[in-house]
Amino acid sequence: MENRFKEFINQYPFFCDMLETLDSAVYFCDINGRLLYINKVAERLDGYTNEELYDRTVGEAYGLDEKTSPMLLALTTEKPVVDKAFRYIVNGREVYQICNARPLFFEKKKVGAYTIQKDVTQLMEVIEQNISLQKQVFLPNEDDPEESRQDIVGLDRLIGEHPLIKECKEMAIRAARSDSPVLLTGETGSGKELFARCIHRNSNRKDGTFLAINCAAIPETLLESILFGTSKGIYTGAVERKGLFEEAEGGTLFLDEINSMPLFSQSKLLRVLEEKEIQHLGSKERIKINVRIISSSNVFPEDAISKEQIREDLFYRLAVVNIMLPSLASRKSDILLLTKHFIKLFNESFQKHIMGLDEDVLRFFLDFSWPGNVRQLKHCLEAAMNLVTDDDLKIKMKHLPAYLLSGNNVTTGGYLQKKSIDKNKHLKYPEPERTGVFSTIFQKEKEEIIQALMENKGNVSKTAKQLGMHRQSLIYRIKKFNIT
Repeated sequence: MENRFKEFINQYPFFCDMLETLDSAVYFCDINGRLLYINKVAERLDGYTNEELYDRTVGEAYGLDEKTSPMLLALTTEKPVVDKAFRYIVNGREVYQICNARPLFFEKKKVGAYTIQKDVTQLMEVIEQNISLQKQVFLPNEDDPEESRQDIVGLDRLIGEHPLIKECKEMAIRAARSDSPVLLTGETGSGKELFARCIHRNSNRKDGTFLAINCAAIPETLLESILFGTSKGIYTGAVERKGLFEEAEGGTLFLDEINSMPLFSQSKLLRVLEEKEIQHLGSKERIKINVRIISSSNVFPEDAISKEQIREDLFYRLAVVNIMLPSLASRKSDILLLTKHFIKLFNESFQKHIMGLDEDVLRFFLDFSWPGNVRQLKHCLEAAMNLVTDDDLKIKMKHLPAYLLSGNNVTTGGYLQKKSIDKNKHLKYPEPERTGVFSTIFQKEKEEIIQALMENKGNVSKTAKQLGMHRQSLIYRIKKFNIT
């Protein structure tokens, strides 16, 4: 392999030039596991030069063998190693890699192996720092042991008087009284993590840690090591690392966008839920855990199961309590309450004195579809608060973000409304179907209720009194007519 490799490089020098353009580390070894070539990325990563490593074995250079080196594993088994997450110690520091290794054959004879490795060390460090910060947030205040954090993650943060959101809040309160797994379903930006934090803070685990991880934001190859932890391995200098299940011991682990978790990892999660035990990757030792699982999905459960995004057996274990959060478009009567809350927050942080919304802005907000839900409303108001002057008392149309008023928009109620495709319309109450004279009657009643709600700024009790009906009767009609 050595002579053949040299001949190949001399004959085709562009091959090494091509390898140097990659942003991944590349290694070649011969049939005896002796290194023949590493590219510049590998040199910078490991602190060695190509000349220093040439003809040294992988074991001599890195302390790895066929069990811990994906390249040697591919060489020994003569099979590809795909998206393998592994770590090693080099020059006194631990390196995390995602590796793809292949054996090399020439004229049907094995002559060596190669590996292409993506460095994820910094990503792992960021994740670990994030976990550490989350733990610090939920540490009790020693100076004030009676400190209440209700104003941070308490029930008062779940803002809304619409029947749909009130039902969700009531379910959250009941869920907080048990240790049963909870699955929160809702569109992006609808407040799933806020609900999860609220459930934790009002449970008997409130003094424990609350840790959250977005399953969609972590590479598949790293997710299991982050969740379950890793053993020391057999190479010098490695340390054992706890996973999130151990870090959240006695508290709550929030698995955001569980529908993005690989199915193989879901099978391991199912086993953890059933056995209340975990194993570090690379270890056979079983570790008992005591953690409550709250998870979320931005896809309706039936769709997630049919598309094989969530295992059906796992869904039943996760959704002992299933809370389906409404979109902001499904509860537009809460926009005034939410707006008032966010303006108060931004007045304090920006030292402003904004009293509310201009009438044009209010009508625009009530017409807009809010595809980004409450999160989009909050960011929209934050952007506007950066543009208001000391002379302004209300937020006006000119203060709103430009993206709301441009692009593919349609005219609604005299204002521009962003077009959006509602991928989760099954999460909302369906519009009742009416025909003929009944359609006219029901449409007129619906319009009267909408007008009265607007006049009373979304206050259901005042609206019911104005319309001469009981409050519960009005709530029933709001649901029936899908008034948002």
